[in-house]
Amino acid sequence: MIDISKEATEKYFEEYIDRIFSLPEIMSAKVRDITITRDNKKDTVGRAFETGYHDCCSDIDLSVMVCLPKDGTVTSEEYMRRIDRFVVDENTTLGFCFVPENRMYRIIFKNGMRYDFGFDFEYVEDAELNLDAKNSAGKKVVNNENWPRENINRFWFVQVQALGKLYRNDYLIGSHLANMNCNETLVMQMVLRDIKYGTNHHRYGYSEELEYVKYLGQSPFKCEDQTFNRISDYLYAVALSYDRLAKNFYPEYNSRSEVFFDIWRSYHESIRGTVL
Repeated sequence: MIDISKEATEKYFEEYIDRIFSLPEIMSAKVRDITITRDNKKDTVGRAFETGYHDCCSDIDLSVMVCLPKDGTVTSEEYMRRIDRFVVDENTTLGFCFVPENRMYRIIFKNGMRYDFGFDFEYVEDAELNLDAKNSAGKKVVNNENWPRENINRFWFVQVQALGKLYRNDYLIGSHLANMNCNETLVMQMVLRDIKYGTNHHRYGYSEELEYVKYLGQSPFKCEDQTFNRISDYLYAVALSYDRLAKNFYPEYNSRSEVFFDIWRSYHESIRGTVL
């Protein structure tokens, strides 16, 4: 099971800061009002972690200051697209999504660490930066225009976001997010129907079976609170149904529900005190 104890997550955070500072263009990192540099890292990393940690559901608001060439050879937009330089890709994360208006990625790593990862830029006259043409995985990412990969990565981030709300007893937002992802599976089925029939206009439907309904009533993550159990049931069902539906768009797709369930078990044990 994933270790999301405070001690483990602080260690993960320290390791990630080290990875960030391995990039020469990074001038500093910041968590709330604490600025971390290469020179003061030893004294600030622990304090920075403490400012963002509340419980195992916590995410860390982390931003980096990036030095870019003043001549515009690398733009901020180009740089932010290369989030793989920060080891964020489908191999390392369960899910992630970009919020352009905030210049920020929302990330859930497979080890359970969540970040709101933002960017600030300083433009320097003599700075040099060469972004490799390939991403860190070294292979071209295939995208199905009928269901872009960003949909998949966003879905799994929202799943864990919903877990955080559920285990902090915010049943309104937890249920809202669970229903959003439930609707996402319905949209996937509608897109697949359009592909099957070659049209997006259907005067009548075809009595389709709803994929997520097949998995309702199966969640092992339960307690004495029936509202909790109802939200849990939907999150569990849509995880399994999404994995199955995604393979229609990407035959090579690797199921992600088991990683999601590992994170879920860690939340459940930490907060509810039950091992499943």
